[in-house]
Amino acid sequence: MGPPDLATDVVVVTGTRTPERSQTSTVKTDVVTREDAERRGATNVGEALATQPGVRVDPGAYGSIGGPSAIQIQGFDLQRVLILEDNEPVIGDIGGAIDLANLPIGDIQRIEIVTGPTSALYGSNAIGGVVNILTAPPKLEGGYGRIRLEGRSNNGLYLQGNGGYRRGSAWIGLDSSLQRADGIARTPGLPDLQVPDQHRSLLGVRGGFSWAPGVDFKLRARWFHDALDGLSTQVAPGIGRYTLYQPNTTDRYTVHAIQTFAFGKGSSLRITLGRQWVDNTTQTIQRGSSIGDRQDRYDRMQSGEAVATIADGPRTWVVGARAEVQAFRQEATKTESLSTGIASIMSDAVPSQTLGRLAGYGQMQWKVGGLTVMPGFRAEHHSRYGDALTPRLALSYAFGDSVVRLSGGRGFRAPTAKELGYLFDHSSLGYRVIGKPDLEPETSWGLNGDVTVRPTKQTSARVGAFMNWVTNLIDIDLAGGVANGAVVDYTYRNFGSARTFGANVALHGELGRLVGDLGYDYLWTRDDVNDRPLGGRPPHTFTASLKARLFWKLEPSARFRYSSDAFVSADTRSPSYATLDVRLSREVWKKADAFVGAIDVTDVHQEPGRVGDFRPPLGRVIYGGLRAAFPWEED
Repeated sequence: MGPPDLATDVVVVTGTRTPERSQTSTVKTDVVTREDAERRGATNVGEALATQPGVRVDPGAYGSIGGPSAIQIQGFDLQRVLILEDNEPVIGDIGGAIDLANLPIGDIQRIEIVTGPTSALYGSNAIGGVVNILTAPPKLEGGYGRIRLEGRSNNGLYLQGNGGYRRGSAWIGLDSSLQRADGIARTPGLPDLQVPDQHRSLLGVRGGFSWAPGVDFKLRARWFHDALDGLSTQVAPGIGRYTLYQPNTTDRYTVHAIQTFAFGKGSSLRITLGRQWVDNTTQTIQRGSSIGDRQDRYDRMQSGEAVATIADGPRTWVVGARAEVQAFRQEATKTESLSTGIASIMSDAVPSQTLGRLAGYGQMQWKVGGLTVMPGFRAEHHSRYGDALTPRLALSYAFGDSVVRLSGGRGFRAPTAKELGYLFDHSSLGYRVIGKPDLEPETSWGLNGDVTVRPTKQTSARVGAFMNWVTNLIDIDLAGGVANGAVVDYTYRNFGSARTFGANVALHGELGRLVGDLGYDYLWTRDDVNDRPLGGRPPHTFTASLKARLFWKLEPSARFRYSSDAFVSADTRSPSYATLDVRLSREVWKKADAFVGAIDVTDVHQEPGRVGDFRPPLGRVIYGGLRAAFPWEED
């Protein structure tokens, strides 16, 4: 399906909300295209970013909240990295972390990653950075289609299909995917699962048309279904060993309507209306019995945003306003055996929480020769926490295809409805996490700089550094657990202040049909209250990748990542580890190829039951399959 991509230089929008070349953008923006993601063997956004330099996606680092594939940027994780889909925030996090494994890549065009405080444009949660998952309409007239069929070890199956039609300015697209895999055993001889059985599916429709010159309308609707089936056993006096069934199901529905007015010469107005529904159910049931606990969570968001871009010669103005309302509630049902028989008791585990935000923001991008000066700010009113002002100043100087960047800004994150009143019940594992209603917002200052040099069209080198200071950091108070019978209750707490500092080096080179990348990331963190590092952040990460196009239309590729050991607690460190992913594909007919590959070839994985083990939970995954595009689809 074509030769390996050369150094990606695409038009990006996330860092400034204005179109720019990625190589010389005012704010550094990394890009992972759908083609890149598929070459990495990825089926979802978590896998697509797992070996991306500058970010970390470690499912093993979040065992305390259920093991989602959440992301870390610049030492910030969970809700401090904002996840967007076509510029709209994603809701439906579990315990504060958006599970990137729940976001398929079948209908995306590219993923844009911006590091550092971005609250001046995007508001709360954008302290560490922004990940924007972008889709796009078809470019060519007529029909188009793609299909990917893949088998994986552990009885894994992945099926993805996309198709649609375009005529003039009107177009429609249908997207679907289905994925399943068996779980990973925890203890030989027992049914306990370290990783649950997984079933994920997506069904979506997109479309658009122009009803006047320069006036475009787009509509997108999607349904995600995620089902995880866990098993564990316990031993009780007088009963012996019994099995607990632990299903976890999530349904997420999204609808977004986008109206764009293009006024010519780079000026435009974009109006977006959105609605999201997330329903999540977790249960712990004694197998063969109706006795157990059930938690039902309902998360809703509705939003509206208008963004005007005004081109004024060397200056480009961005002015926007956004309003959103998010509501969350949680119901608990406990079924137990009483002297009168089986009884179910329902209660409001978390009373309904409704939080609203109203924001206005502005930015001016002024280009004078190779110099770009870009000040910006955002004023946000939160229904619970009042007003917040988050300024940012970015500078860049481009000379040819090389660029020097420097930016600094303020970050802001209000506690989520879940942190204020959330109950994450893992009583079967001996703990619960309970929300705290008197949390204060987090605030931060961040400084970022990098230099990218391109000696030739085939080589580039980038050196960067960052510093962040955050106050009122919110985290789970693991040291303040309170025993409640056999279960320990933990809660959230403001931890005062913390700092992160880091540096990174990235090298890119092309030689004939070979394309290689090397990267090194250094990270230093400090919890200033307890005078120790922040847990779960390896200080050293090394990445390398190589891809080629050889004889007989063979395309091999390999990706390597090494992570150093990481602080967990005063007496615990997560072990260092290295992973290697390999893939081999061959074109079998025009725009179709067959492929085989392996993720984590050396089978590095967590040790079941080991506290603070951040290594990958899945271990080695072998896959093979076929992907194809209809002849009339553009690459």
